[in-house]
Amino acid sequence: MEFTKSITVAELLQVKRLNLELVCGKRYIHREITLGSVNRPGLALCGHLESFRAGSVQVFGRGEHAFCLKENKTRLRANIAKMLSEGAVPCIIMAAGMDPLPAIRKACLSADVPVLKTDMESTAFVAEFSRFLDEKLSPVTHMHGVLVDVSGIGVLIRGDAGIGKSECALELIKRGHILVADDVVEVQKRWGRFLVGSCPTMLKHYMEVRGLGILDVPLLFGVGSTLDETNIDMEVVLTSPSKQPIDRLGVEQKTTNILGVEIPSLGLPVTPGRNLAVLIEVASLNQQLKSQGIFSAKEFSKKILDKMKKGNNGKQ
Repeated sequence: MEFTKSITVAELLQVKRLNLELVCGKRYIHREITLGSVNRPGLALCGHLESFRAGSVQVFGRGEHAFCLKENKTRLRANIAKMLSEGAVPCIIMAAGMDPLPAIRKACLSADVPVLKTDMESTAFVAEFSRFLDEKLSPVTHMHGVLVDVSGIGVLIRGDAGIGKSECALELIKRGHILVADDVVEVQKRWGRFLVGSCPTMLKHYMEVRGLGILDVPLLFGVGSTLDETNIDMEVVLTSPSKQPIDRLGVEQKTTNILGVEIPSLGLPVTPGRNLAVLIEVASLNQQLKSQGIFSAKEFSKKILDKMKKGNNGKQ
């Protein structure tokens, strides 16, 4: 199930890396921030609101402050009031340690919008704040499966209950690869096009293997055997051989959609005697080659077709 997050201005004030402090509007710090974008008001201060992002946090840098100093106070307050009436602006943040002008204070308090400030320069603050919002507010979903970092490739192993996902991950860990999550994988979309997987706090660093019970992975295999999170680069689905036709050459590149992001998907039939851990290990290495533009199956197929064409031309 997909869900989105939100944070309040009060929670924002507790984030040490942003160096924020409240200037005015303490009664309104319960306002929620739901959008991961940051806006520099710019033209909105002149009354142009056609492309104004009203639901975003508004950051005033030195440029905006310099404009406000020169602008007529009455007109400035009217434009800011108009800007704040366009939507639910969560708060205004003054960068570079600048204090808001009286016109800004009055307009914000009239609109129930708190004003904060930071000693960071606007460029550095917007970059850091954008990263923070992306971490906190990007869409999230939970999926049943196991996530393992295999040679730098995040592999999401899925399949029916009892098919052997955890056993396969256990073998991968023994081969030196790294566990991220077992049973429940929390997936978040970052920067609009990357999937990052992690483990819910209660399950972190634990595995459940049928017949063995709950295992503490770092205690068994060392502290380097687990990761808090990793990018999800491909999906491997363990299936019964009867459930799907087998692509012997591997020319067809299937994908799966998670939170609107397409990632490669590989189906592996589970049969007695198959070393699935080795197959997943090789599949991850093969995926690295594909990401570099090297598609072995297609190259092999092309060679066969070229050979057949030459043979047909010789007969003619």
